[in-house]
Formats: sequence, C-alpha cells, structure tokens
Amino acid sequence: MRRNLTEVAAELQALDVPDFDVMQLDASGSDQLGAICMELAERDDPQQWAPLLYAFMERLDTADLGSPGPLVHTLETWRGYRPLLAESLRRKPTPLTVWMANRVLNGNPPDAPQWLQLLQEATSHPMASPQVQADARDFLTYQATRS
Repeated sequence: MRRNLTEVAAELQALDVPDFDVMQLDASGSDQLGAICMELAERDDPQQWAPLLYAFMERLDTADLGSPGPLVHTLETWRGYRPLLAESLRRKPTPLTVWMANRVLNGNPPDAPQWLQLLQEATSHPMASPQVQADARDFLTYQATRS
C-alpha cells in the first residue's frame, strides 16, 4: 500500500543528524532514507514529493545524506524537479542542492545563466554554511574552466 504525504513526512521528520553518523553503531538513517527514496522513485509527481525532500535536505544540511545518494538520484528521475531545486537554493543552499545545480550545469542547459546565478548567490547566502558557500565557489570555478 502506498503511503500518503503525511506518513512519509512523519518518517522524514523523525530522522535527525545523528541517524546519519557512521560512527554511531545504531544509526540507520541512511537505510531508512534509501527505503523512502525507493518508495518515492516510483512516483513521478515532483510537485507533491520534491518539496518534502528539499525541506529534508535543508533541515539536515550538516548530515551526510549521500554522495550523491538516494535523495539526488530520486529527485533527478522526476521531470520538473529543477524549478523546485531553484526554490530550495534560494531558501537555503545545502551541500546536495549546490551539487545538484552543478550537475544541471554539466548538461549544458539553455538556462545555464540562471543556474550560475544561483550558485553565485549561494556563495554568500546567509543561510548557507561556510562549507556550502565554499562548495558553491568551487563549482563556479569548475564551470568556468569547462567553458
């Protein structure tokens, strides 16, 4: 049986940074997140599910949520995830959202200037951690060398 948005949101809300700490023997966040993402990957409804996943990334921006991990893989399978990614970057850039913006740029999209601007804004965004700001600068440097 498919779970509804409230049920999935409750499970995500119950996860916290220590659940993703590989030094914690009982940390099962990665397994739980993987299972949630497998469940959601079957649904192509980014308008309903992507905001939930981006909010999760924003809330747990200091947790190791994968490289790129199940969140990114799930989001990138959905058509229409990019406008929601842009909104998330404007709210609170995270390690995964700046990485996703870089991945978008790697595909040479016609709207590349918008994505470059979002990365530029992330370099000084007041809600972005110093590490995320540095990551955004590194991605901008990388993109400049690709041109």
